[in-house]
Order: sequence, then C-alpha cells, then structure tokens
Amino acid sequence: MRSSRRRWRRYECSQPRTVVRQYHPPVHRGTDPHVHRSDAAGSRKNARMTGVEVTALEPGSSRWSRKITASKIPGIFNASKFSSPTKEFHLLRGEIAPDGPSEATERGQDFEEIILRRFFRRHPELRQRGTRTFSRPGLEEWAAANPDDIAVNEHTGETFGVEAKTDGRGDYQWGPPGSTEIPLGYFLQVQWQMHMSGLRKTYVVCLGPFYDESEYIITYDPELAAAIEAHCAEFYRKAMDPTGEPPDVDGHGETYNAIRRTHRDIERDWDWEVSIETAREFEAAVLGVDAADEALNLARSKLLRAMGNARRAVVGHGKNAQTVATRQPTKNGVALYKFRKPIDWHAATLPPHPKGTN
Repeated sequence: MRSSRRRWRRYECSQPRTVVRQYHPPVHRGTDPHVHRSDAAGSRKNARMTGVEVTALEPGSSRWSRKITASKIPGIFNASKFSSPTKEFHLLRGEIAPDGPSEATERGQDFEEIILRRFFRRHPELRQRGTRTFSRPGLEEWAAANPDDIAVNEHTGETFGVEAKTDGRGDYQWGPPGSTEIPLGYFLQVQWQMHMSGLRKTYVVCLGPFYDESEYIITYDPELAAAIEAHCAEFYRKAMDPTGEPPDVDGHGETYNAIRRTHRDIERDWDWEVSIETAREFEAAVLGVDAADEALNLARSKLLRAMGNARRAVVGHGKNAQTVATRQPTKNGVALYKFRKPIDWHAATLPPHPKGTN
C-alpha cells in the first residue's frame, strides 16, 4: 500500500486515558475501533533477538503477580472483556487474588498444544523451539513475556513468535485468514511479547469458530511498543506506591468486581454522605437499566412475533443482508440471540441488485 494511502487513527483507551497511535487502512463504514489492522510497519528484515532470557514465571505465582506480563496488557489498556485497568492495578498491589480457573482459560490451555502441533505440521519449514520467558534489558524487575512458542525458518534463519488463540463464537474482530486484522487486545499483547523478546514478527494462530484454522502475521511496531512500555512503567510505578493513585473508574464489569473485592469490611454504624450529583447518577442508572430491560423485551417480542418459524431476522438484500437476530431452540420454546457483529447499516440500506446482474 502506498504511503499516500496510509491513514493513522488514534485509538483512545477509555481507561487509562492513553492514546495509542495505530495504523489502519482507509476506513469504511462498518469498521470497528477495537479491530486492529496492522501494516508492515517496522523493519522488513527479521532482527536478531535482543531480549534477555529470565527465569520462567509460573502464572498465578507470587512472582508472576508482581510483574506486568503479556497476558495483562489487554486489561491494562482496557481492551479485554475479562479485565480492566482497575482490576490489574489491584492485582499488582496484591489487594485482590488472581482469578481461579475458568471454562474459558482451561479451554484455551487445553487447545494450545493442539493448535501449535497442527501449526508446525502445516509449516514443515519451521523448527519448533519451545517457549521461553523474556524481559527487556533494564526492565527485568517488573516486565516479562513468554510467547506460546518460537519458530525458526530452517531455510532463512528468520525467527518468529507463535501465539495460539481460540474463537468459539465467531468474534467479528477477527479478519479474513491471512490478513492482519486481529482483536486489539491480542495485538497489544503480541507487540509486548515482541518488545520483550526482540522478535520482529509473530504468527497469531486462531482455532475457530467450528474447526476453522486461521493464521495472521503481526509485525513489530517499535513506536507503538515504546508507548506501551512507557505507559506500563508509569502504571507499575503507581501500583507499587502505597499512596499511588488508582486508574479512574469506568463502566467495565471487572472494574466494579475489583473494587467490591478490595472493600470487604462493613462498618455498620458508618454512613458516607455523597453529593447530589452522585446520588442522581446512581438513581438514573438504576432506572435506566429497568427501562432498557423493558425496551429490550418489547423489541424481542416484536421480532419473535414477526419472524414466525424463521431462523434468522435480517435487514438488507442478498449478499448485503445483515443478521439482526437468530432463533435457537431451548427447553421452554426458543430463545432470540442478538447479532454477533455490528450491523453494517450502509450495506443494509443498499438497494437490491436487479435480476440478472451481479
């Protein structure tokens, strides 16, 4: 792509208020700011690995809990549905315990070995080196990363990181196989891994939905990686300071969960007076939830009655049709499931093609 066609978009994390500059191709209707499309920025030649190999970290251990590792990057930048800046802040301080095993994490761990085995089977030119734990020179005290695996091209000597992911629900943030469109949280995570290890390219291998296997090659962006490091260094400094200021609160469910876990004691004789504005905000939110539930039930009832026995409700014509909702059987009748990716209203409003035309 010619440089004249390049467009840079500023992705501003809601929490923390950190601007990460990202490359995007020309923006079209229906695009989403949480989908990252990477270009081939950075050196096209694979640089030698310059990361410092450090003692392996066991996830969940006390050493792991006090370091910023790749898996924590999406949460720190509020690009994860499983974590938030506030949650990562209190985890680093040891004020809340790490999450225990979940269905999602166990599934990812179980499938990782299979994904990697099949990846290397498809690429006989790549030699599997296994995972290692890295840090960047001078950052060993607080920063680390260990890619799921490392691959070396037997013909060229080029070294790659390999990251295994699963997508059980057809997440719209994954682009076409072979593209560089991956969920933003994973993109930032992989940039951190390459920043720590000295790798310059990483295969992100995704299994799913169903049994589909997709590969994406992400290139190291030194400018972005430096910005990530600078923000994480300040984030870590505040977390380690007993008087350090926590991130601003946001609407993430994990932010609420983290705060309520850090304040378990209740002094029954103690009232805390809040401002009129705070009280009104809380009341409006509670009433808004009730109103939203009622509006959603009304919209679902209208859709179900209109759909009859149809499986899907769509808007638009032919190839431009957009899924609005899908009916699926349950023990008590059917359930109506919302769209999995945002509706492309531009495509939905295009007129139908005349018969006999493409």
